[in-house]
Amino acid sequence: MKIGLVLPEAPQYSETFFKYKIRNLTDAGFEVTVFSNKPGDDSDEIKCKIKSAYPVYEESKFKQLFFIPVILLKTFLLNYKNSRRLFELERGDGISFSDSLKSVYINSHILSEKVDRLHFGFMTMTLRRENTAKAIGAEMSVSLRGYDVNVYPLKNPGCYVRAWKKTDKVHTISDYLRDKALKTGLPEDVPFEKISPAIDLKQFSLKSEPGKINKKLNLLTVGRLNWIKDYETAISAVGKLKNRGAEVTYNIAGSGPELERLIFCAYQLGLEKDVIFHGKKSHGEINEMMEKADIYLQTSMQEGFCGSVLEAQAKGLLCVVSDADGLKENVIDEKTGWISEKRNPAAFADKIEMIMNLSEEKRKEIALNARRRIETDFNLEDQKERFINFFKP
Repeated sequence: MKIGLVLPEAPQYSETFFKYKIRNLTDAGFEVTVFSNKPGDDSDEIKCKIKSAYPVYEESKFKQLFFIPVILLKTFLLNYKNSRRLFELERGDGISFSDSLKSVYINSHILSEKVDRLHFGFMTMTLRRENTAKAIGAEMSVSLRGYDVNVYPLKNPGCYVRAWKKTDKVHTISDYLRDKALKTGLPEDVPFEKISPAIDLKQFSLKSEPGKINKKLNLLTVGRLNWIKDYETAISAVGKLKNRGAEVTYNIAGSGPELERLIFCAYQLGLEKDVIFHGKKSHGEINEMMEKADIYLQTSMQEGFCGSVLEAQAKGLLCVVSDADGLKENVIDEKTGWISEKRNPAAFADKIEMIMNLSEEKRKEIALNARRRIETDFNLEDQKERFINFFKP
């Protein structure tokens, strides 16, 4: 069976789940082709065929006027049947003549391939590609992820109306995301499979003293410095703990556009020596940071699920997370970690202080519960089999 995987770019540094998925599918006998807008800096690690889209020259009308007609002519000549079918499907949906031609151009790298299933790794990748699977005679499946379902439609109401109608199968990482998709137009009868992120337990072995808290509390968060992660709530919670007399260091591993604002936030609260920004770290370095940490903190305003929280639980870290969306499925409150009200620094500070006052025996019990649940419910072998079954005809 041939699978086409549509991504913004070839899997990157942080997208280990795509790399692992591709490797397992090829090992299982599937022929995988990645269709991307650009190759990506790690494309040589992906052991499958990669086809990149032709560029869209929005900054240069001259290049558009010259290059796009040439590619369209080439596409129609070499792949007339699929190109014409896509054009007619777009026109049938009420898309204008010029925009239908644009759809052919945008999808020209896909129209030349024969695949049995065209899978979109992100819902936003279905835009302008709603009819592409049907045009090449393939089934269409999609993956539901946090930003695509929760955030993008707020800025673009009704953006997935066409895509929902043409989707044959859905992969979701949490029940919450499918429920949200149903409310925005996904038909109830479309088959779906919930396959949550999974953890390589060999990479994240149980820390040496789970449940132990050092005199100087070591907090840790791993993730992109993006507004939706709401690091300001975490930094403010650290300030409240300091004001209550706690000794605490907050380590943040990750890079992103919010760095300058977050550094200023820590400075304003007098925490420039207590909040440490480490930048992007390798998996090995993150493992070492988790070994030294006492509590893992995730104050996100929205999360589809969050693999970093799974890694922290696998490591035996005590996890405090917000009540945002998929995090409530990721952590079982007071059994494998603790859930606190999002955007409420005082509530997070209270929760952390409560954990500090628990007996070490109770904290160890929670940490070991989390580890056992990861081993049982979020292991890579189970995920591998479920993805293989998802892509079977």
